[in-house]
Amino acid sequence: MRIICLFSILIIQFSCTKKYTGKVSFKSCHIKYDVLDKKKEQLINGQNMVGNQWRFESAKQELALCLCEEYLKNKDEDIKQKILEIYQEDLKFYHRQKSFKKIDFDSILQNRKEIFDYRILVD
Repeated sequence: MRIICLFSILIIQFSCTKKYTGKVSFKSCHIKYDVLDKKKEQLINGQNMVGNQWRFESAKQELALCLCEEYLKNKDEDIKQKILEIYQEDLKFYHRQKSFKKIDFDSILQNRKEIFDYRILVD
């Protein structure tokens, strides 16, 4: 009987936990990502776990990849500007190698999988 009660309490607790979703999008590219509530975010800070900022930046990287694919299909100037905007952002977890030499847009497209790889972190 105790096992059934404990099991029921666990099910109720997990079903009452709210799930939050963030979304970044532009034109036909839509990326959803999990967002932690404030309590969980505070609990993981300082524990080297993945927080909301990292999740948001990863979603933006993934959005940029999607936009690159869309741009290759349809040379839309708005999409190009959005890709450049994401590329030039100063992100906390995804650092770009800034140099004095300007990187042209064709190089960004050609190297998009390395530049916008959302699965790795660079120190």
